[in-house]
Amino acid sequence: MTKHPLKSLAASVRAAIADPARTTFVGSDANPRFELFHAASSLCSQKVRTVLFEKQLPYRSNDMKILSSMGPDGVVPAEHYHAPYVGLRLIAGEEIGREFVSGYSGRTSVQTEGFDPCVVPLLVDYEASRVIADSRRICCYLDAVSRNPVQLVPEDADARALVMQQVDIVDRIPNGTLLYGFHPDADLRPEALRTVMESVYDYKVAALKAMIDANADNAELVSAYRAKIAKEQGGKSVRHDAALQRAARDHVAVLLADLDRLLGTSSPYLLGPHFSLGDVLWGVNLTRLAYLGLASMWKDRPNVIRYVNALLTRPSLRKEAVRATMDSMPPSRYFDVVSGTAEVASM
Repeated sequence: MTKHPLKSLAASVRAAIADPARTTFVGSDANPRFELFHAASSLCSQKVRTVLFEKQLPYRSNDMKILSSMGPDGVVPAEHYHAPYVGLRLIAGEEIGREFVSGYSGRTSVQTEGFDPCVVPLLVDYEASRVIADSRRICCYLDAVSRNPVQLVPEDADARALVMQQVDIVDRIPNGTLLYGFHPDADLRPEALRTVMESVYDYKVAALKAMIDANADNAELVSAYRAKIAKEQGGKSVRHDAALQRAARDHVAVLLADLDRLLGTSSPYLLGPHFSLGDVLWGVNLTRLAYLGLASMWKDRPNVIRYVNALLTRPSLRKEAVRATMDSMPPSRYFDVVSGTAEVASM
């Protein structure tokens, strides 16, 4: 890959964002160390933004449109499919050293699924001249470079292992299956969201094929787009798979039972005296489950109920998970069960 200054590459990505108003500065620094390419509705982006909020780190924010659509002149590609963004993300992929994603599992963990070259979030650290992909890696990276005002991953090896165990558990939840899939028994997603999901894969694949045509002379980009097509075609093929949908919910139910037991032991790193990265990820993910109408999965888990209520008093999660979901996704009639929603709605 041809090397260019990161600022020039990032500027090319910003230039492809249709509305310049979606590029803003968070914090008072007009020349911040970090730049984030993300989407308000993206679960993984919410995790990273919550960490940035907790760390009080200023950054340039680029809120990208991540759903392709059909316009009067044909398909309109999602902004994170544009060649400048994918090229910048491939730099981060070199550091990760994983093969491209090759199919669909409903999970987004780079550790288990491979590297998706066409997703958000993506962090640029200009001081270190690095591009970091994958929300788990970005969150850990930000915690390592900035320990104040809160340290989310402990230095002590045993405590760190406890936190990272929870991080890995949440990182591997099949959120894609829950968001994009049609459950055969009780599909509680907002009707507007279900309507979008009927055609979302067709638009994704059409947009990616258009990007291949537009970048046919760039073998690296073509390879990246083909990998993404394989993943999205896999998602389309199982979106009405009843067994997969039930298995995904059963898996989450087991995780919530385990979480309830763990919370009963007064773990110091699950909203104990030390707010941790495990709390960040669980807070974002539990918010998403509530939005999808799945808060009933913990109605008989008193420790999880208390945990959710306590987590969502945290200003970072109220803003970057609850508020961001309300502002960027179709209204969900089940979302008011999330503690703190009424307060957030009036902010």
